Amino acid sequence: MKIKGIAFDIDGTLYHNRQMYILSTTSFVANPKLAYHFSKARKTIRTYEKIENFRKTQAGIIAQTMKKDPEQIYKLVEIRLYKKWVRAFRFLRPYRGVRKLVVDLKARGYKLGVLSDFPPQKKLTYLNLEGFWDAAFSSEEVEYLKPRPEPFLELAKRMELKPEEILYVGNSYKYDIIGASSVGMKTAYLSKKESVPPADIVFSSYEQLAEKLSVFLDD
Repeated sequence: MKIKGIAFDIDGTLYHNRQMYILSTTSFVANPKLAYHFSKARKTIRTYEKIENFRKTQAGIIAQTMKKDPEQIYKLVEIRLYKKWVRAFRFLRPYRGVRKLVVDLKARGYKLGVLSDFPPQKKLTYLNLEGFWDAAFSSEEVEYLKPRPEPFLELAKRMELKPEEILYVGNSYKYDIIGASSVGMKTAYLSKKESVPPADIVFSSYEQLAEKLSVFLDD
């Protein structure tokens, strides 16, 4: 089936993961224990089959391991992590060639989407990529994290396309590539390694992705 839409992960895909680590350092250093348990909770919550309130459930997991009050932890995570990240990420810079590719795909009539495990918030603005997207949201909104199928199915719904009409671009094989392919999407895997697991497209730069897409999409 012909590809009609291209969707992207954000963190580590539209910009280098190194930037995220550097920009998050302040909040991690100021709240090392909270940040540590937050990271562990993100791994745990990926295994949950049913979640009714993602942020509250996440806070509950952290509170249990830290032996703290869930409401207190919820407020601390919102203020000391999520809100601080929004301010810190204003210094983000995209990978070279990202904007050129997005502009070209939009001009060619493809639908574009963004699906990230963390809230996009102002990241797309900071990356100078605002205004191009038919859908842009976090898997948290669907109450599940990647590689669960629910976020990817919601992405297809919001883009008004069938999953098999979408090519999803990501830098995590475990979460992005496996998750997207599980619902029938085509995949493009960003990796600098010479030997990598299979995907429909494997690329190490956005110039390379643009070249491979020109044949893959061929409209």
